[in-house]
Amino acid sequence: MNIEGRVDLLKYKIISDDFLKGRGLGNEIPFWIFDYPPEDELFIRDSLSRIKGQLSKNTIGFIDIDLYELCLDIINKKISFERIIEFEEKKGSDELLKKIKIMLKSETIKKIIKEKIDDTGNVQVVFLTGIGKAWPLIRSHSILNNLQPIMGKVPLIAFYPGEYDNYALSLFGKFKDANYYRAFRLINKIDV
Repeated sequence: MNIEGRVDLLKYKIISDDFLKGRGLGNEIPFWIFDYPPEDELFIRDSLSRIKGQLSKNTIGFIDIDLYELCLDIINKKISFERIIEFEEKKGSDELLKKIKIMLKSETIKKIIKEKIDDTGNVQVVFLTGIGKAWPLIRSHSILNNLQPIMGKVPLIAFYPGEYDNYALSLFGKFKDANYYRAFRLINKIDV
C-alpha cells in the first residue's frame, strides 16, 4: 500500500467519533503512531496542512506540536545563539549536544506541552510532529512515556519518519529507539 492511500484513510479516521472518543481501545491510552518512509516527509507535511483544514472545517479542536520547534524555543529561552556558537567552538559538537540534552529534559518538555494544550482549550486530538528534526536532541519514546499521565483520553498521533511495528521504533528505518509498546500503529500498510 502506498503512502497516499494511508494518508487518505487517516483523513477519514481522525474525524470519526470512534477515534476521537477512543472507542475500541479498552482501557488503553489513545496514543497512535503514523509511521512513514522518511523520504515522504514533505508529502506528510503537505498532507497535514490539508488534514488540519479538514479538522477546522469539522470544528474538531486540535493542536500540532512540532518537537523541533519546541526544542528551539526552550534552548533560545535559556541561552543565546552566540553563546551556543562560542561553546561549540571551545568544547566541540559532542559536548554541546550533551549540554543541550540537559536543557531538554523530558519533564520540561512534558510541562510545556501540557501548557500548550491547556492554553489552546478544547483539544480533541494532538499531533506530535518534528520527531525526525528533533533527533538526536530528544527521543520519541521518552516523550511519549512522559505524556501518558497528562493526556487522559485525548488521542495523540505521533508522525514518525521511520518504522513502528507495535513494539519497536526505528527512526529513519536506521536508528533503533527504545521499545515502546503503549501506542497503536495508525493505518497499517495492509489497511488499503
